[in-house]
Amino acid sequence: MGIGIDIGGTAIKGGIVDHNGVILEERMVNTQNQMGYAQVLSDLVLLIKELHHFSPEETTVGIGIPGILSADGATVVSCPNLNWKNRPLKKDLEKELSLEVLLVNDATAACIAEAAFGSTRGRSSSVMLTLGTGVGGGVIINDRVISGAHGVASEVGHMIMAENFYNCNCGKNGCLETFASATALIRYCHKRLAEGVESDLKTSENFDARRIFEAAKAGDSLALAAVNRLARYLGWAIANISDLIDPEIFTIGGGLSGAGEFLLERIKAETKSRLTYPASAMPEIVLASFRNDAGVVGAANLSRFI
Repeated sequence: MGIGIDIGGTAIKGGIVDHNGVILEERMVNTQNQMGYAQVLSDLVLLIKELHHFSPEETTVGIGIPGILSADGATVVSCPNLNWKNRPLKKDLEKELSLEVLLVNDATAACIAEAAFGSTRGRSSSVMLTLGTGVGGGVIINDRVISGAHGVASEVGHMIMAENFYNCNCGKNGCLETFASATALIRYCHKRLAEGVESDLKTSENFDARRIFEAAKAGDSLALAAVNRLARYLGWAIANISDLIDPEIFTIGGGLSGAGEFLLERIKAETKSRLTYPASAMPEIVLASFRNDAGVVGAANLSRFI
């Protein structure tokens, strides 16, 4: 049993998670990042103390952070959504709580949830890609999270794929998330519409990724081209990762995974076309099992994978 915390830009979710991945008690508070680090820290302490009433004294606290951690996992080096830089969150929390606190990137937390209880359970090496506003990632090899020498491993969303028509928020051009996220999908469709391409999407001024997938399934040529483009770059990325570390399985999560097999079959085809050894080293590619609870469940089980 453990305490898992998922820090988001608008809400902080926490829960007591049992040995089967079931959330027994759950709490949520607003993320008051506009009030500064001290306020968010105070809210975290109160939330964790409340949850600790329902858990054993020796409970470990795992926290998923939407940002980059130091190599020792103690400091939040950069968390743009909260405007944090070099914050000693582990030390600050342990001082207030007298509990062991472990920090992890939020996409890695989701990867752990899948490995412990979900779509990649029973596999010693797995990679998760979370497709939403951006592209997040988590890598587990030999049942251990890969964080890298500097704490910045698994930043798959920022692999350079090709030149693109706009820059990533990180400042680079060509990042995977500018080709294979919900943001990328929408921006590509707007670009093509501005160039005069005909599409049913013209009737929706503020269409989202779900609307694009609906139009693609209905046969709209622009929407279908946009989805195929997204799948192409995801397949290439998976092939690159496979050639480098050869994991058993990839799992696709995040909001775009709701497109299901319509997207998954395209990703599989693109992956196979780009693998160096498709006959012998084609990884399994599946949809993630968890949705909104992945961060909490994964963070609560972090100690099993580090």
